[in-house]
Amino acid sequence: MKAKTKLTFLICLTLLLPTLGEFGRINLFGLDFGFLYSDLILPPMILYWLISEIPKRISSRNKFIYFSIFGFLFIASFSLLLSLLSLPTKEVIQSAFYLIRFTEYAMLFPLTYSILDTKKQTKPFNTLFKTTILSSLIIAIGGFIQLVIYPDLKKLAEFGFDPHINRLVSTWLDPNFIGGFFAFIICILLGIILHSKNKKEQLFLSLISIILLIATFLTYSRSAYLALAGGIFIIGLLKSRQILFTVIILALIGINFSPRAQERVGELLTSFNSIIFNTYENPDPTARLRLISWEQAIELIKEKPILGQGFNTLKYIKLQKGFVSDEDIHSASGSDSSLLTITATTGIIGLFFYLLIFFSALLKSFKNWLNKKINPIFRGYNLGFFAGTISLLIHSNFVNSLLFPQIMIFFWIALGVVFSVKPRLQ
Repeated sequence: MKAKTKLTFLICLTLLLPTLGEFGRINLFGLDFGFLYSDLILPPMILYWLISEIPKRISSRNKFIYFSIFGFLFIASFSLLLSLLSLPTKEVIQSAFYLIRFTEYAMLFPLTYSILDTKKQTKPFNTLFKTTILSSLIIAIGGFIQLVIYPDLKKLAEFGFDPHINRLVSTWLDPNFIGGFFAFIICILLGIILHSKNKKEQLFLSLISIILLIATFLTYSRSAYLALAGGIFIIGLLKSRQILFTVIILALIGINFSPRAQERVGELLTSFNSIIFNTYENPDPTARLRLISWEQAIELIKEKPILGQGFNTLKYIKLQKGFVSDEDIHSASGSDSSLLTITATTGIIGLFFYLLIFFSALLKSFKNWLNKKINPIFRGYNLGFFAGTISLLIHSNFVNSLLFPQIMIFFWIALGVVFSVKPRLQ
């Protein structure tokens, strides 16, 4: 088996591991860190990639994105080292595992690029894309089953999970993260549907999109609704008003027949009103906690604005300051905003390099979509990625989704696809 074929298989396996969700998490060596199976499979995969001949054939065209990634990793590492001045060594070491995880998942970008950097790009692309669809479907169907057999998560509160009731959470046990993920994938599917010339392919992808739309709706996640609305608006604006109007009509029908959805949308509008007018009287309890989380992050940013508190040390900093009383609560490790979390932990400099990554991603995908010499399917993928990334950025203002490991897997692999596209490859 050729090196690229083996690597393609391993990346596909990585794409399937998020279907396990929280059930794919294990504790090792007595550390305060939940290892995912993907955390364990990636190091040997990266080592295999490094010792193969593949990296030697990678061109240096994409220097800016690599500069952004390595710039962020350097600042994140430096900020973590500086945290030794204020935190015990053990806590800094445990925080370092999150930096190792981020680095591993970021490496999925060059790994994916490697297997697609070939004249015969379509075959490995189809393999990755079909695996992405399969993984998304398994997660969605798992959510439908969960709604029937285990709709009440109150008993999981003692393990640090939020006690959601009658909301689709699937194996991820969180409706907000899973809803943001579905929004990202739906955008990619819609982009390809609008560019495909194969009617059967369009019909198949449309059915998949409808299943994921229903799953997103059943999360009753306001942040997911906003993310999906933002992504579809971009696609509608750039490519198809018909898609925009169709989804709006479907959304209105769904909301009209679901009192729970009406309640959630009403709470969303009330929360926006509260944020705009800076009042705590109106928001529901969840939104109020989110406002508090934002304020705490901003307070930490003011303390160390340049390099931050240290990458992923927020749990220990929050405990020191009394912001949280239990480090086992899952939300203790970050704030309810990825960009605030990044700024609080790596400072303004870290945020600058982190945003450069997304700027590079958006610029590259938009240019690829505009380039009519590129295969229409790849153009559609790039449009979907462009809109999906914007949807993730919207979503990340309310949930720490950009640093959620399962979402990072799909994002970094998709980024590798985007940067591998070349006009001469048809």
